[in-house]
Amino acid sequence: MDQPRSGHDGRQQPGVRRVAPSTIAGRAARAGIGDDQNRAVSRFVELAGALTDLMLPRRCVGCARPGAALCLVCRPRGPARAVPADTGVPVLAAGEYDGALRTGLLAYKERGRRDLAGPLAGLLGAAAAGLPDALLVPVPSTPAAARARGGDHVLRLARRTGRRVRAVLHVEATVRDSAGLGVAARASNLRGAMWADAPRSGERAVVVDDIVTTGATLAEALRALRAAGWPVSGAAVVAATPRRDGRGAHDRHAERTDHP
Repeated sequence: MDQPRSGHDGRQQPGVRRVAPSTIAGRAARAGIGDDQNRAVSRFVELAGALTDLMLPRRCVGCARPGAALCLVCRPRGPARAVPADTGVPVLAAGEYDGALRTGLLAYKERGRRDLAGPLAGLLGAAAAGLPDALLVPVPSTPAAARARGGDHVLRLARRTGRRVRAVLHVEATVRDSAGLGVAARASNLRGAMWADAPRSGERAVVVDDIVTTGATLAEALRALRAAGWPVSGAAVVAATPRRDGRGAHDRHAERTDHP
């Protein structure tokens, strides 16, 4: 997967070698550390990240200006845009998976930039605000990906939006990495891979994810929710990949690699 340029990491300083939290968590997972120990490692990683933020100047991941992790100039502006996806519900994205937003999402997911959770959650919340009020239901990471990254990155964003959140979706551990797969292969990889807990009385759902490419992930999440009896108002994402046509993704690296 592509990585942000080192000059835009925003934390690396001359003479200082920073190990990303996701790297630490990944090593813990490969060492066979159990869930309780992994939670302790994740907590340590979060504290270490907070200490790093205090000690090292923070810069924008997009333009390297000192200050915010993703500055206002580099954030998408304007209303959320509708994404053409064969899901049967409205899908809204805060911006396009390109430029600073792409760099920021990759840094957050793959390089442990937890300081980007706030601005990215703000974008996700803004996209969800364009849909009828409902519980936010995040698309889940596979257990292996969550362990490697020190937690479920989409659930973390959803909880920071300030909206009500229920993590009722679950995904099979055997779902394979979908990076590089075409539209049909993505759909086949995901078919029947998710299931959901039943809704409580009066609950409605808005599905949330970080990136939408072909729409296969959202379609499977919607199928699982409907099968469990959930009414679904729509879906919201931080970014949508540019499309070359109505069927495929412009960037094969854009779809999530922990599961579809």
